[in-house]
Amino acid sequence: MLENLTPLNLVAVLLIGTSAGFINVLAGGGSFLTLPLLIFLGLPPNLANGTNRLAILMQNGFAVGRFMKKKVHPGKFALKAALFAIPGGIIGAWLATLVSNAQFKVSLALVMIVMSLFTLFSSSKQAADPLNPEAYVSSWLGPGIAYFFVGIYGGYIQAGVGFLVLSVLLWQNINLVHGNAVKLTIIFFFTAIALAIFAWNDQVNWAMGAILGVGNMIGAWLGTHVAIKKGHNFIKQVVTVAVIGFAIKLLIDM
Repeated sequence: MLENLTPLNLVAVLLIGTSAGFINVLAGGGSFLTLPLLIFLGLPPNLANGTNRLAILMQNGFAVGRFMKKKVHPGKFALKAALFAIPGGIIGAWLATLVSNAQFKVSLALVMIVMSLFTLFSSSKQAADPLNPEAYVSSWLGPGIAYFFVGIYGGYIQAGVGFLVLSVLLWQNINLVHGNAVKLTIIFFFTAIALAIFAWNDQVNWAMGAILGVGNMIGAWLGTHVAIKKGHNFIKQVVTVAVIGFAIKLLIDM
């Protein structure tokens, strides 16, 4: 479905994809930009939801590689967190293939208002950069359960899941430079599985998703550069502003 992708629309897809990739790496919520765009270009909401996963997968794969190259990626910690989130992601993506377009729109608005505002109450004791990723030690019982439910949400909607992952990471007192690397790794793994489920149900427009993904990757390159350079406190400020902004947008759109 590319008949609506005029040169002007192509530029819009790339620019909004770049903006979304930048926001996603630093905070979250970029899908609040890309999902409406895909729907505007003629994709039904469910198809837009699946198509967006390809762009997210491309973005996160690229960004994780960047964080690893810069040696600010706590690999073992990220993989352990992802193992808790993946089963939830499978459940969420399966549920998303079953609901109607109208039900998806309602759930996107209502759930995200509650979940996004929840992140405003998160705090972190870690402020200095850089920190040794191997120094993070905490109980995994509570956070593991939280990652599972975040996985369900991410598999189902995706939009704003970065806020929720960061909330759990802040609960574990992780510096947000390392935290963003972990967040992107978690989302990469359950997005890959979610994409396969959407594809199995023929709910992915591969061409549109790939074009959007190029924009997301450009934004991810910019976002990783800023995250590493500016550090924890700057990222925390961006997350707070993004949460408030997207929550207000959802309230207005309802």
